[in-house]
Amino acid sequence: MRDEVPKISGPGYYRINVAGESFYRDSLIRICGPRREDGVNIETYAELVLQDDNPYDKFAVQVWIDGHQVGHLPRESARAFRRIVRYGQLSQHERFKCAAVIRGGWDRGAGDHGDYGVRLDLPQDDD
Repeated sequence: MRDEVPKISGPGYYRINVAGESFYRDSLIRICGPRREDGVNIETYAELVLQDDNPYDKFAVQVWIDGHQVGHLPRESARAFRRIVRYGQLSQHERFKCAAVIRGGWDRGAGDHGDYGVRLDLPQDDD
């Protein structure tokens, strides 16, 4: 069924760093709230959306969490992900979900602060 969003499972290592989070800080703040002393470590799910019409990269894959775009898959990861889609006979789908973790967002004062980062649990070629 086309409306079904398939889940892509990785090995549990969360090795894929989402690219471009700095452009989506407001989205991450909406999801996680403001920075806090110890930051966050939030396990969640991300939605991956094939973006064939991206003017910079026709193989781009957007990353969304809770209805907010938080970045893109890095270029090589996007290509590897599209191979998984093609060879996994999932080409009829444009959206997928996978496990994600949001970390960071600390503020300990005196300039000691960190931005939020998103990592995804996706299979890689060596898995």
